Amino acid sequence: MRFAQAHKGSTYLVVGFALLAMVSGGGISPIFSLAAFVGLAISWWWEPPRVKFERWTWLWTTASLLLLAYSVLMAVATGDYLGVGGQFLMWLALAKAFNRKAARDWQQLYLLSFLMLVAGSVLNADLTYGVCFLGFVIASTWALTLFHLRREMEDNLLVKHAADRASERVEVRRILDSKRIVGTKFFVGTGALSFGVFIASAIVFLSLPRVGAGFFLKTRGGTSFAGFNDAGTKLGGHGVIKNDDTVIMRVELDKRYGGLDAPEIHWRGVAFEKYEAGQWSRYPTTPDTREARVDAPQGHERHLFVVGNEPVADQATSVEADAVKQEVWLEPIDSDVLFGGGKPRMFDYSASVVPRRPRTFQNDEYHLEHNGTIHYTVWSEMTAPSAQQLRAATGPVPAAVKRDAEIAPGTTDRTLELARTITAGLSTDYDKAAAIQLWLDNNLTYTLELAEPNEGQDPVDFFLFDRKKGHCEYFASAFAVLARAAGVPVRNVNGFLGGEWNEYQGYEAVRAGDAHSWDEVYFAGYGWVTFDPTPAGGEELSRGGSGPLARIGRVMDTLKFQWSKWVIEYDLASQIELFRNVGGAFKSVAVTIKEAAGAAWAAVRENVIIAGAILAAVIGAIAWRRRRARGRRPTGDDGVRAKRRVRTGIAEAYDQVIRALAKAGMARNAALTPREVAAKLATTGARVAPQVRELVELYYAAEWGGRADADAEARARALAAAIRGTVSPLSRVEASAGHA
Repeated sequence: MRFAQAHKGSTYLVVGFALLAMVSGGGISPIFSLAAFVGLAISWWWEPPRVKFERWTWLWTTASLLLLAYSVLMAVATGDYLGVGGQFLMWLALAKAFNRKAARDWQQLYLLSFLMLVAGSVLNADLTYGVCFLGFVIASTWALTLFHLRREMEDNLLVKHAADRASERVEVRRILDSKRIVGTKFFVGTGALSFGVFIASAIVFLSLPRVGAGFFLKTRGGTSFAGFNDAGTKLGGHGVIKNDDTVIMRVELDKRYGGLDAPEIHWRGVAFEKYEAGQWSRYPTTPDTREARVDAPQGHERHLFVVGNEPVADQATSVEADAVKQEVWLEPIDSDVLFGGGKPRMFDYSASVVPRRPRTFQNDEYHLEHNGTIHYTVWSEMTAPSAQQLRAATGPVPAAVKRDAEIAPGTTDRTLELARTITAGLSTDYDKAAAIQLWLDNNLTYTLELAEPNEGQDPVDFFLFDRKKGHCEYFASAFAVLARAAGVPVRNVNGFLGGEWNEYQGYEAVRAGDAHSWDEVYFAGYGWVTFDPTPAGGEELSRGGSGPLARIGRVMDTLKFQWSKWVIEYDLASQIELFRNVGGAFKSVAVTIKEAAGAAWAAVRENVIIAGAILAAVIGAIAWRRRRARGRRPTGDDGVRAKRRVRTGIAEAYDQVIRALAKAGMARNAALTPREVAAKLATTGARVAPQVRELVELYYAAEWGGRADADAEARARALAAAIRGTVSPLSRVEASAGHA
């Protein structure tokens, strides 16, 4: 590759990686981003002699001033100073790419690229930033090295040829077009060095003490999606999100519950008791859930949902031992609710997550205000009581729960009649709930196609008798209305169902499209129990395909998860966990080595004779190989081993002359051959030039021509003596002129 092309190509890689790092996170307008990349590609060919920069200077200056004024106005109007500033930064880099002619232009382009990379660290929290950062590190090493070489060569030629501008232009062009200066070894070597620096920097990053992103970022926007709202829901919003593959949370849990063949998990979020005119919400008088703060590891806070009258500490111990543990990484969403599988009983999180408002606990929900992605642990009861246990459930029912068994306002007469027909002859709440669930499954159809009820018509009535098909919100709401009409206490629950199991890391990726609605029925002695009336196959999503594209998708999500886990949300708790894991690994290796060494020593002691024989054989083999290697010498075409090369007397005479010339101020340049040294002395008019030339020819003939007889060696010694005797009185001017 030509030197100029190598330098320009590596520079454009630097700019390209910086641009991609900033725009791939979605913080910059897609149209502006596309225009920037197209403009950067065009600027590759925008250079002399095709273009004279001077003709276009006024246009670039005017456009930059206008865009600066527009950027200031937009930043003030929208408040998005970082996004607007990033766009203006992209423009400056693009303008500089179109006007690169001097060394300072290349330097400014590198600086603007670095600033874009810094801006991208805030605008882009995705894995793509890490890939772009690595590319930037490697490409910038190439670009800056080549830029330094180019500037040094141009500066040296400018000095040497200052009196001959035409000669200067010829020399510069010849060097820039040369293919001998850089090659594959340069790019591979410097790239490997850059990668090593990147790895070392990553180790430093993981080692430095930190306080976490939340210490600096007081707010961080969350994902908003239809179908989920912790303040209340309205029927009809769920169907538009089923194809949304945005990952909401990733959960690490036992394979029995999260494997490819495990049953779908209901990830519980919020619950509502009040239904009216197609709207679910909470009553103003909804009582708080019984919860207690319990003992937790240092630096953590742990809260337990209290059930019954057993001591709180005993309940916490029992839950930690018997319930299913889940490690959850919840992405930012427009809600502060924490999700858990099945029936959550206890939550644990870092004490550095300090809410700015008091936590509230209603309907067995757990709310915790937080910034960005939050990592927490939850223990849940995943197994529901059996049908026999629920049929036999008896005991007092709290007053607030009795309200959830009252007929919902606006329930139509035909809905009440349908509830009585379905539950006729049934005496237990379980049998009534099961009968309603079965009727919905047999008589109604699942669909994501939305349809509006007639004006003033209750959405549940429209779903049951007119539309007769709908999605999970309609099934869950119809179940609740019919059950309450039959005197069964029910509440509506919103959360997620299932997710895609990632076999590479052992976690479940729950997406926005997994949002789901179901119900909970109250049973004395057991509390609220999950009932999901949505037909099987309607809302249940695949645990993950087995095709190559699905596997590649899970690999990419694994990388994103690790990036978020160890870079974006890496805090002191994660650092301590990492150090413990590394320390445990080293300890395990040390124990293994110690055990292996002990076993080997025991075997040696038991078999001293055999061990001694093996050791002697190994030492003998090594000695034989070394002796044989010393005896090997390369052979010529005639099969005779070549003799070691011995320098001749002519070569020794030549060495003496070179040392004498160096003492006289005419040191040989290592890049010049002996004949070039002699020619250089001749051009300066040195008196010893003819003698040096004759000695050099004798040297060539002896060393590479094999012509070193006694007469030639005598002549070489005579020439060397004459030259040494002459160079000492040389004038300072001659010595300076003969410097090679």
